[in-house]
Amino acid sequence: MTTTPREGKTMRTAHVTQSPLRTTRRPTETRPVPGMPAQEAAPPGVSASVPGVSAHEVSAPGVSTPGIPAPESATHGPSAQGPPAPDLVPAEGFRQAIAKLPTGVTVLTTVTGDSPVGCTANAVMSLSADTPSVLVSLGSHSRTLAAILDTGSFAVNTLSWSQRALTRKFASGSPAERFDGVPWQPERRIPVLSAAGVALVCEVGDTAALLDHTVVVGKVVWLRHTNEAPTVLYGREQYPLGA
Repeated sequence: MTTTPREGKTMRTAHVTQSPLRTTRRPTETRPVPGMPAQEAAPPGVSASVPGVSAHEVSAPGVSTPGIPAPESATHGPSAQGPPAPDLVPAEGFRQAIAKLPTGVTVLTTVTGDSPVGCTANAVMSLSADTPSVLVSLGSHSRTLAAILDTGSFAVNTLSWSQRALTRKFASGSPAERFDGVPWQPERRIPVLSAAGVALVCEVGDTAALLDHTVVVGKVVWLRHTNEAPTVLYGREQYPLGA
């Protein structure tokens, strides 16, 4: 009687004596990179952010790989320094030139606590008539600006020729003394100068910090105007307009 070896035992013997062990690993499954189509998934060892360049090539500055440009040093080139700075004119020369541009003279007023505060400003312009609004610009370290942003509203007071002395009063001296002897009345809680030929009470809209100044959008919620001739600043002197 012939005995047939069990199938399991025969397979075990064949595996040991006839089939050499294979040391080759199965290829690693490629997974799609988020944001890339499946057919363009980055292969293993390749940075998805730099197609065709492996991770060690990106992170090894100074190592040159044939056919691949060396990454630019972080301390050199346009990406590090940005565009060259413009060759600006001297500040004093700019002040002298800009003084030759005629501008209106205004006093910006608001409150801090229960006390009125204000300053002279000439960087004031209309923004929109459909949505009545103005733009004002003040130095970012201005106390009046801080009070305007804290209160959320302010007034633009255009000075008449007869009250031109207030220009200097609100441009210098102690901020706490600028309202001494100056008639004013509150409108929407904001002090409005009685001598103002044009007065606009505004609520703060958008703001933007630009260089060393802050630009404020004021949405006009109250106004008053008269026929008195306003004063115009030209060459650091004041002149009546329409006189």
